[in-house]
Amino acid sequence: MSTHWTDRVKQKAKALKLTDAQIAREIGCSSALYSMWMNKGRNPKLEKKMAIAKVLDVSVHWLDTGEEEPDPNALPVISLDDINAFYEEINDKQKAIQKDSGVRFIQSDRESFLIRLDNDSMIDPTNAEKVHIPTGSTVQIDQEMEPTPGKIVLIELDGQMLLRVWQRLGANQHVFKVINPLYTELKITYTGDFKELYKGTAVGFSCPL
Repeated sequence: MSTHWTDRVKQKAKALKLTDAQIAREIGCSSALYSMWMNKGRNPKLEKKMAIAKVLDVSVHWLDTGEEEPDPNALPVISLDDINAFYEEINDKQKAIQKDSGVRFIQSDRESFLIRLDNDSMIDPTNAEKVHIPTGSTVQIDQEMEPTPGKIVLIELDGQMLLRVWQRLGANQHVFKVINPLYTELKITYTGDFKELYKGTAVGFSCPL
């Protein structure tokens, strides 16, 4: 059975050797009204509850839950083992993507075709407002579309199909990036004619349920 907040008030008041009359006087209410609150006959307004907490040198959160309110400025405690495991996971994923781009052809016609992306390189877990292509998504590629910098394009490089965001640095200078900020090492810098790499632009995708 959970403890009512008034029970915590009584326990704390007893520890501080404060009487009901003293607390009532401190918060500016009658002893009768305070007694009614403590007997669960009526609930005080929030400002009075806050006043009670102040007299007892506790938080309203503690009165309601019996637990200390977490410090919003406190950094989470992360062990060295957790950090090492995190980086090992990222390194394993990077190696897997470098070995296998995760692009699978599904079907095609004259102007477009479908691929499936089998890795998480094209999401940003820290930014929900970015355009994402989650793992397992079916992506429509338009091969007749005029390529535009900033778009997600499909390129073929060294015999491997890659889904990347294209950025133009100059007439023959290009950068191809993944969206996931954890995979910055997968950025590709290319010097040459972009059309030699270009296989199409991603124009839509559907996520697995």
